[in-house]
Amino acid sequence: MRLDITQNSKDHTYLLKIKIDQLKTLKDYETLMNLINSLSLEFDLDPEMSLDDLKKIAQEAKNEEADELNCSIGTEGIDLEF
Repeated sequence: MRLDITQNSKDHTYLLKIKIDQLKTLKDYETLMNLINSLSLEFDLDPEMSLDDLKKIAQEAKNEEADELNCSIGTEGIDLEF
């Protein structure tokens, strides 16, 4: 699985970008979920998202013919969009 993680040094936020076609196996979803959880801890955030929720979002993105998922994490919270 290949993904991009960018940290904005000014406001210390993170942006994760992953191509939808990279999410193929359960391990891929688990890895992405673990990264989101880990980065969220820096801001004392709880993603309140399950693995099933992540799969549903990815499936919705596929149905909408989106190319990638973007997850921003910072003091404002967690935003997952496609």
